Amino acid sequence: MGCESVIVLDNVTKMLGKKPRIEDLSFACEPGKVYGLLGPNGAGKTTLLNLITGLYRPTSGTVRVVGLDPVRDARKVRREIGLVPQETSLYPELSALENLRFHAALYLDDQRAAARRIDEVLELVDLADRAKDAVGAYSGGMKRRLALGRAMLADPRILLLDEPTLGVDVQGTHRIWGYVRRFKDEGRTVLVSTNVMAEADALADEILLLDHGRKVRFGTPDALKAEAGSTVVKLTPAPGSHVDEAVLRERLGAFSSDGEAIVVDAPSGEADLARILGLVEGAIEIAGVELRRPTLDDAFLALTGRSLRD
Repeated sequence: MGCESVIVLDNVTKMLGKKPRIEDLSFACEPGKVYGLLGPNGAGKTTLLNLITGLYRPTSGTVRVVGLDPVRDARKVRREIGLVPQETSLYPELSALENLRFHAALYLDDQRAAARRIDEVLELVDLADRAKDAVGAYSGGMKRRLALGRAMLADPRILLLDEPTLGVDVQGTHRIWGYVRRFKDEGRTVLVSTNVMAEADALADEILLLDHGRKVRFGTPDALKAEAGSTVVKLTPAPGSHVDEAVLRERLGAFSSDGEAIVVDAPSGEADLARILGLVEGAIEIAGVELRRPTLDDAFLALTGRSLRD
């Protein structure tokens, strides 16, 4: 796969009724990368996925997927995209094998090739040993894995994952993250829509922050978090202890107080923590120490004035 962008949006607006759900949005996705799509409920994430898959036609602007118009060239584009929606839409009374056979009949013309691909997909998502079990007996994580396998049947270049770990336990979440990293290493483009900051931070090479349908920022997780300030050390004095601020200022230089703790910039993280603790020894009796790094939620708050959880 080459390095040309496989998803390109150029000044896209999508109106639903009189309200813009996506407004003047431009961005592009390249092969071999994971992109996080992050924003609160109602930010436009699902609308954006619908534009990419061709379920929605843009009101203005252009959407191109592997160089094609996803509305006009819908059949070709959908063969290039594997979609895992929030609702897995699996048939609970059927087995995993039967679910995959049903879906393969829609996309794969060669029955022998389809049978081989189904076996490969079941191995890929670690469900080969449960392939004949009814999906209704599966855990939430197993259903998500099967939905991911279903999306991989046509060997797509692009994967769109809408809340891929919703309702999945920690072990299942890390397993799904492993699949996403594998798909990236295979040169696929993966777009993950999520409200889980840790998920976006752990997986994404670049993140699109959306708010009210508009692009807030598009960049690496580290670049976005830098918008919220640097890493800090928070030193909480012991109750009733004396804090000699003159000595602290002489030793530390600049610091601030949030009323409960002394706050010192620590851009080098743990290395600065050790240095700061050495400098304050004897000047303050410490009851608690916290090394706090800015989060994606901090970045969103700094950029929009509201939390991602709002």
